[in-house]
Amino acid sequence: MKKSLFLLIALLLGLPLAAVKVWADEERNNVTVPDSEALSDRIEALEKNSPVKIGVLLQVQYLHNSISSLTGNYDQFIGKRAEIKFSGDLKPEKISFTLVYDPLQTPTKQLKDYYGKISYIPYADFQFGQGKYPQGLEGRTPSGDLDFVNRALVSTAFGDKRDLFFQVSGTGLPEGGVKNDYALALVQGAGQNTPENNADKDLAGRSGWQWDDLWVGLSGYLGWEPTGVRDNYGLEGRWSYKGLKLQGEYLQGQLEPGNGGNPIPAVNKLPSNPRGYYLSANYRLEDWRLGARWESYNSDSTVGSVYDVNNDVLTLGVDWFQSKDRFRVYVDFEEHYKQYEAVLTQVEVCL
Repeated sequence: MKKSLFLLIALLLGLPLAAVKVWADEERNNVTVPDSEALSDRIEALEKNSPVKIGVLLQVQYLHNSISSLTGNYDQFIGKRAEIKFSGDLKPEKISFTLVYDPLQTPTKQLKDYYGKISYIPYADFQFGQGKYPQGLEGRTPSGDLDFVNRALVSTAFGDKRDLFFQVSGTGLPEGGVKNDYALALVQGAGQNTPENNADKDLAGRSGWQWDDLWVGLSGYLGWEPTGVRDNYGLEGRWSYKGLKLQGEYLQGQLEPGNGGNPIPAVNKLPSNPRGYYLSANYRLEDWRLGARWESYNSDSTVGSVYDVNNDVLTLGVDWFQSKDRFRVYVDFEEHYKQYEAVLTQVEVCL
């Protein structure tokens, strides 16, 4: 009797458990695994319809140097960027705004961009705020679109700079079969997140012409700082054909005493006259891209200067792209002739 009672209880308990299992199996069979491409398209559609768009750029590096005196050790991990970008359009969609913040930078550099733009007039957008003012080709290129882990030395000296400015710019101006792109700006000159330091405003400008796959342009800067004159000019070119891209720039100018790019100690109160160029080639085949860049940079070409030395660097790179280029792995080898060698690996996520 007890045995029969136990069998009956087991049967009563087993029926619901069996039913649950059958239901779970049916539900599992009915589940449709979402297609990653379709999911990506939905995300893009949501971003397009949202009044505020949020972007993220993450870059983490592993660096190996052949000599430890550069960084204090041979190997290190570097959190390079963690940019958070807010942007959007106000109604009517002729007014836009951008805000970029990066907590990985030093406290005075964390707030990167904040500006508004008005686009009521064809070929004349008006922009006011802090951001990258007109400068050389590689210097003004967003960090997530660079061909290599690092910019060329001359691009770092004269480009990738931020300041408060008022700018007028236009894109796509037709000139026969050529399209013109220009930008002119009044720049504060004090630097990123730095209070005004004098009554004079600097001038910055660039202009370029696109003809089929060929781009040629020029850029210039003229500034009057409390410690002296700051100026530079540059020539740039780029040719893209299918997976191949060739690019080059020449830049030279003067940096006032105390400028971060001036190698001469500020106590000497002397300007420097840097100059340099680079030539690069990249070829992309599906998810892979190979690249090479040759550059030469002189931090002070003043006759008799102890810094009047050419720094030649060869960079070789391999990139792997995934998820519509939102994920990227760089591996670069840098040969700094008569100085050192470096291997850089960078993982990037750009949303």
